[in-house]
Amino acid sequence: MVSIALLFYDSIYAFFAGFLLFPLYYRFQLQKLCKQKKEAVALYFKEALQSMVAALKAGYSVENAFFESYKDMDYRFGKDNIMTKELLMIHHQIKNSVPVESLVDSMADKTDVSDIRDFARIFRVAKRSGGDMAGIMERSVGIITRRMEVKEELCILVAAKRYEQQIMNLVPIGIIFYIRVTNPGYFDGLYHNVAGVLIMSAALAVYLFAYLLSEKILEVLL
Repeated sequence: MVSIALLFYDSIYAFFAGFLLFPLYYRFQLQKLCKQKKEAVALYFKEALQSMVAALKAGYSVENAFFESYKDMDYRFGKDNIMTKELLMIHHQIKNSVPVESLVDSMADKTDVSDIRDFARIFRVAKRSGGDMAGIMERSVGIITRRMEVKEELCILVAAKRYEQQIMNLVPIGIIFYIRVTNPGYFDGLYHNVAGVLIMSAALAVYLFAYLLSEKILEVLL
């Protein structure tokens, strides 16, 4: 932000004015972090389901399969893993006679992950109808795995485009910096006057719009 203030406005005061946009930047970064967290939760959920399937095939009940899955996740990823914590919470509440389908629904609402929501709906119907839980979970693992494989393929396909996007994001800043270093005074007419501030503000707005648009396009592709 300091570099933008100096390159576009040649004023450190613009840096403090930029704090007015900080809530928007914070919200944007928070959305990216939330998306990354959901992707990680979906990955760990797939691993937990695989453990449950193995426990069910070994003859455990559905309730005990959740506890076996917790022990496996604890051994592999540790107690601080988000899915390990969720499974431990489910185990404690099962011991207090809370219906397991309600606990899965609660986990789906808490994590807000589409794969867990879909599984929760299927799990509730299967639990009430007495369906083949091992088979249902195994099919759910297969579906989630295929989704993740498709997403990984898309990530590989757009990796080059993301790299190009990162370079293009730096190009405008780099051009202004290069001109200021090699030709001091070239932008003096755009600094410290109303017309210059408006022009540079418009240029910065276009730059930010292009940056957000490129991020949105990549988000849609993924």
